[in-house]
Amino acid sequence: MRLVGALVAILYGVVGIYGGLAQQRSDLAASEIDCAYRTRLIRDRVVALTERSPAKDAVDPQPDVVSQLIRETVAACSEDADSVRKLERIETHLRAHVERRDLERQARHELLAL
Repeated sequence: MRLVGALVAILYGVVGIYGGLAQQRSDLAASEIDCAYRTRLIRDRVVALTERSPAKDAVDPQPDVVSQLIRETVAACSEDADSVRKLERIETHLRAHVERRDLERQARHELLAL
C-alpha cells in the first residue's frame, strides 16, 4: 500500500513538472497557453528578484529577461483580460523595483566616495 502511494505521489510530481515545463515553451499555440499559470510563474519570478541581494543586482540581466517574458505573455494572452491586468501590475512593480535598486546603488556609490 505504501509503495502504491509513493508511486502515485511520484507520478503526480512528474506530470506536474512536465505540465509546467510544457507551458514555458515559446512555440505553444495561443489555444494551448494557460495564461493564469504563466502569470503566476512570472509573479513568482518577480518576487524572487525583489528578494535578491543588492550585490547581485549590479550585472543582473534578469529584470530585462522577465520584462521580455511579460511582454510575450501579454501578447499571447491578449484575450484573457484578467491575466493581462495582472501582468501589467506585475510589470509596474518590477519597474518600481528596478528604479529603487538603481537609486540605492547610486546612493551607495556616493556614500563610498565620501
